[in-house]
Amino acid sequence: MKLKITYAIISWLVLIAFLSISAQAQHGVVKGKVKEQGGKALEGVIVRTRAANASNEKDRHETKTDGKGDFELTGLATADYILTFEHPGFRTFTSRRLEVKDGEIIKLRQAVELSREREGFAVIRGAVFTSEGISLPNAGVTIERLGENHGFKKRETTSGEGGEFAFRLPNDKATYRVTAKARGFQPLSKEVSVDSDEVRQIALALERIK
Repeated sequence: MKLKITYAIISWLVLIAFLSISAQAQHGVVKGKVKEQGGKALEGVIVRTRAANASNEKDRHETKTDGKGDFELTGLATADYILTFEHPGFRTFTSRRLEVKDGEIIKLRQAVELSREREGFAVIRGAVFTSEGISLPNAGVTIERLGENHGFKKRETTSGEGGEFAFRLPNDKATYRVTAKARGFQPLSKEVSVDSDEVRQIALALERIK
């Protein structure tokens, strides 16, 4: 009797395993490779997929590329899918619609190539005027980073014909001191904070030396 019960349990477990494997085999698979544009394979690229005609979270899948840039998305039900590829420092790539059928394994013919993003930057621009509101050309303008400078060195420029000037800066959060000097005028400084890749405008009105 015990032997029959044990046999029945084993048979039941084998059946469950078989059904599970069969269910997985009935779903589609997408395989491919990701690399840098014109360069080497990329590891750790996040590959996401969703059904093109559905917003149900169950239709979404995610994986990452391995050390060779390879990825494999499994468990895809029959549907049209859109794939996205994301990696820090690279532009997100979105594929065209990809038809997947149950039990089908799709191997992308060509590697997906991601192009690098251009590094953003912040800008502080402005103009130097006299206290009467007249533009002041050829004024010396300097900028220095306050607090931890992270290797930032003091920069200098000269205002243009309309008193204008501009500094291109790293795209991180920081506070800078901008100082304008001109012969016959009192120096003037202003502190300006930037956050990421934004543009800040300032005006520096210099008082004449009496």
